[in-house]
Amino acid sequence: MEQLLAVCILGLAFSSAALMLAVPLLFHSPTGGFEWMFAAGAAGAVGVFAVSISVLRKRSF
Repeated sequence: MEQLLAVCILGLAFSSAALMLAVPLLFHSPTGGFEWMFAAGAAGAVGVFAVSISVLRKRSF
């Protein structure tokens, strides 16, 4: 259980980093289609990992 929680925290860190890299691309791109999809996917991943971490933390402690 602790290993799964650690993997979720690591996934949250990587998806947050991807989201931080994607946000500046949204302001400088004339097309913006891929950048919006990438930012939405990264934001969705952050949400999924955050919910997973809070659920696993409540179960383990």
